[in-house]
Amino acid sequence: MSPLAPCLRNSATKPDARRRAGVTLVEALLVIMILTASMVAAPSVGHLFSSRTSIRQDSDLIVRSLRLARETAVSRSCAVTVRWKSVKDDDGEYRMVIDMLAAPGIYSDGTDAFGAQANPGSSTWMVDPIALHPDVNVKANASSIQFTPTGTASRDLQMKVSRDSESVEVFVQASSGNIYKDAT
Repeated sequence: MSPLAPCLRNSATKPDARRRAGVTLVEALLVIMILTASMVAAPSVGHLFSSRTSIRQDSDLIVRSLRLARETAVSRSCAVTVRWKSVKDDDGEYRMVIDMLAAPGIYSDGTDAFGAQANPGSSTWMVDPIALHPDVNVKANASSIQFTPTGTASRDLQMKVSRDSESVEVFVQASSGNIYKDAT
C-alpha cells in the first residue's frame, strides 16, 4: 500500500460530510419566519426604547445643567441661577427650556463664565436656552434655584420630569448643593 492510500480513503468520506453541511428547506423557511416576525415587532420595540431614552436624556440634561451651574458658581466665585420655564418655540408649540444666569463674582476679572467681557449690570452668560423635548413636562417646587460661590443652593429643590407614563425625579439639597435623580 502506498503512503497516499490513507488520504484516498479519507477523501471518499468527505463528500458525505459536505452534503450534510447544507441547509434544508425547512430550516431556511424557519429563519425567514423569524426574521419577518422580528421586523414586524421592531417598530413597537423601537418606540418603547426611544421614549425611555428621551425622558432619560432630558432628565440627564437637567442634572448636567444644574451641576454646570454649581461648578461655575464655585469656580468663578459668583452666584449662578438656573431657571426653567415654558416658552413658545418657532413652530408655535410650548416647550420647557432651561437657562442660566451668572453675575460676575468679587474675585472674577469682570468677565462672565465663558470669558466674554461683562457689561456693567449684565449677568447673562448663556445666550440660548436649552430646550427639552416638547412632550416633556417639568413640575417643581420652585421656578428657579441659585447656587452660591460655596456650592450651596438657595433652597431644597424637588423636580419631577415626566413624559407619558414615565418620570424621573431630580433633587437638590440646599445645605450641601448635592444634585441627584431617581427614576420612578
